[in-house]
Amino acid sequence: MSVGKKINTLRLQKNLNTKELAKLADISAGMLSQLEKGSTQGSVETLRKIAKVLDTTIASLFEEESTKAIDKSHESFNIVRKNERKKISFPDPLYSCELLTPDLQGDIEFVLVQLEAGRLTNELLPHTRGGEECDLVTSGTIEIQVGDNHYTLNEGDCIRFNPEIPHKIENKSDKKASYISVITPVSF
Repeated sequence: MSVGKKINTLRLQKNLNTKELAKLADISAGMLSQLEKGSTQGSVETLRKIAKVLDTTIASLFEEESTKAIDKSHESFNIVRKNERKKISFPDPLYSCELLTPDLQGDIEFVLVQLEAGRLTNELLPHTRGGEECDLVTSGTIEIQVGDNHYTLNEGDCIRFNPEIPHKIENKSDKKASYISVITPVSF
């Protein structure tokens, strides 16, 4: 099922029309219509806004439906091998994520985030209710704005904050940067 179809299905389950969801997500009704039709993929920020209104996560919008029974004793339920990480794809080519946990069904989100050089965003967004976010820079330099506070973090630096506070993470440098993000509860 495509992202647009999932958004449409969840919107209908919530008994929202296009204009209502667009207004609640603070996006245009035209953008939402294009997303649902599959003629655009939208930015990470747009998808995050929609997911929040629909009480879901961005990752769940991208997950394929599976009818297979889950064997919780199987290695793949508990271990993620480096070459078998699930990639969370986004329309933003300067932003990519790999899931470091087997799935997003638990109480914690553990993700390796790659930010290409010059990855900037205009929006400050909250993305979960309650919990904490902790980000450890594994390479490069990232700029984090949490509310009105600005921080520069280099390789090995770590930050913890309340993810309900509007924030953004950027790579203003000319080199690729990466960080490990741990968030509770799961927000993707």
